[in-house]
Amino acid sequence: MKKIFLFIMTVTVTALLATSCGGKDSKETAAAPATVEEQNTQLAEALSAGNVKAASAMADSMSLFVDDFTPEQTVQVLMTFLTVHNEAAAAKDRRRDLETLRKYVDVYDIALSVNPKDTRAAFEKARRINPAVDFDSLATSFREKLTQYDAIHDGSLVTDDPAPADSTANDTATVTHNSENPADLPLELRPAE
Repeated sequence: MKKIFLFIMTVTVTALLATSCGGKDSKETAAAPATVEEQNTQLAEALSAGNVKAASAMADSMSLFVDDFTPEQTVQVLMTFLTVHNEAAAAKDRRRDLETLRKYVDVYDIALSVNPKDTRAAFEKARRINPAVDFDSLATSFREKLTQYDAIHDGSLVTDDPAPADSTANDTATVTHNSENPADLPLELRPAE
């Protein structure tokens, strides 16, 4: 199942790259397409090689500049976050999964607010290539999961494991000193000067 999903993602990303390389807008500078193309290629290679860790790191780095994304970059980063989410869910890594869901929703929201028409067109193009990928319904589903989690845990990503007891409080409460010299006492038991 994982290999099939990776294959589908690779085909989707490769097809998007091939279609996005054709016609560039004349408003873009000569340096920007090289950088965009390089990032797209590196991310696609990491995904096709199954190196989810490297792809996740690249997507995290790229997501800092969502305002400057091309619609194809938005699709690629969202697909990467989807892959990371699937891997984290399979590994039952709840913290990583929730962090990835937040990143997905943030990138989705920002990209649509900056360039809704072209981003929606890229979403539709990706969906024609891979009908199983519906960015809108995924964003809605992820947003609901995050809302439910936030309602239960006040938005923190703490684990449900109980924290170890503070042993220093117990130790200092049972320690008694008969010394009249305050320097011999632990710092928290010394009288105020």
